[in-house]
Amino acid sequence: MSAVSMGDLGPGQRFARRAEVLGKSIYDHPPGVTVLSSGLAYPPCLPDVVHEAANAVSEHVASSLQYGPLMGLPDLREAITAFVREDGVKIGVDNVLVTYGAKNALDLACRVYLEPGDRMIVTTPSYMTALQIMRTHGVNFVGVGQDDEGLDVAELEEKLKRLQANGERMPKLLFDIPDFHNPTGITMSLARREALIELAKRYNFIILEDDPYRRIRFEGEPIPPLKALDDAGVVIALGTVSKILAPGLRLGWAIGEPEIIRRMAMQKADGGCNPMAQRIVVDLMRSNKMQNHIDELTAEMRLHRDAMIEAFAEHLPEAKIRTPNGGYFLWAELPEGVDAERVTELGVEHGVEVSTGRLCFAEDGPDNFLRMAYSFVSAEKIREGISQLGAAYRQYKAEA
Repeated sequence: MSAVSMGDLGPGQRFARRAEVLGKSIYDHPPGVTVLSSGLAYPPCLPDVVHEAANAVSEHVASSLQYGPLMGLPDLREAITAFVREDGVKIGVDNVLVTYGAKNALDLACRVYLEPGDRMIVTTPSYMTALQIMRTHGVNFVGVGQDDEGLDVAELEEKLKRLQANGERMPKLLFDIPDFHNPTGITMSLARREALIELAKRYNFIILEDDPYRRIRFEGEPIPPLKALDDAGVVIALGTVSKILAPGLRLGWAIGEPEIIRRMAMQKADGGCNPMAQRIVVDLMRSNKMQNHIDELTAEMRLHRDAMIEAFAEHLPEAKIRTPNGGYFLWAELPEGVDAERVTELGVEHGVEVSTGRLCFAEDGPDNFLRMAYSFVSAEKIREGISQLGAAYRQYKAEA
């Protein structure tokens, strides 16, 4: 049923600044296109949670269908501590807050730390939805470049020195995705991670470490997460089951010093997160089912990544591609001067949706990048979609 228009709202509506522009949501997709723009879960790989859901509403019905504890179910907080301990993060349950995904955890951290006009450090480019969340808090961005080792710590240090020497407001927070960065796919080196933590200690800022894809690794040896290297409480780790289980469960967590975590909890408008979903995740984490699922998902995503890279080589060889060692996303650089936004518009006409890289820059950035996700559709559909993207690019070149 379509929405019913109530007529022109007129000038009497006094919207907040953040709601003045009614733009297009990145979660809306044109009908009939191959969606390569969003990190949605691959439907054939969604886990079977029938047993866990039945257990939640039988053995645990009183807690599953009641309001949940503010900090999260104790069983889930314990399961999360065991999960991250496998990566060397040694914490207790008092360090864990259950949230509605990592984006909710990011928003809560921003609520705790930021006043309008505060500075926040981000990579250029960065995760587009995280940038949207930060903007709602009225931040001023400090953009820092990346290379093959991740965030350029030397560049960041020079910017911090300059701000301090000029007596300007210093950044309170830094946001980054060290493993299989969204959108670039870069993994930060161990040396950079250690140097970044030292910089956070010296200049008194908190690192928000977003870690949604760490377990989706195709090649290479894992590097300890920033939180595992944190000896001074300067890292808040943001986690989620959206990429390793199912986004519809809408559960994640924040890990940090107990005083910080409690303050984040007090900013929650929802109270305790969905306890039934929490109970399902507890059972999955405590069995071999979650690890088996991650193994199957990783194997499938490797096939999807390879299919996308091969399709680019065949249908759009002009693009420069960085091969990620894990995760969900591929970052493509088109030749200088190409308007990637126009290419994405033509792509929809040809039947494929990808994202313009412009959305991934906190401030004005280059116009010739594309971001693709290989997570949602089959390898066959990925090849078809990149073929359509190549046709769109050729049409763009013909019109230029």
